[in-house]
Amino acid sequence: MKKLSYLLALLGVSIGIVASVRFGALFIAAATALFVAPDFKAMRTIEKVIPVALVVSLITIALALPRR
Repeated sequence: MKKLSYLLALLGVSIGIVASVRFGALFIAAATALFVAPDFKAMRTIEKVIPVALVVSLITIALALPRR
């Protein structure tokens, strides 16, 4: 699961640089969610805040960017 999240993050950064920041942000948000998912229940509440905030902010950025 972690290797898949690394691959998605690398793909998201590459897509963000080359083609579309919107899709890059969505790929990075998906990678973050996959990276945290296996350990999410075992994490303390304060440890859950940063990954959730990061995923929400990346999705918000992807939705707020204008289309070309």
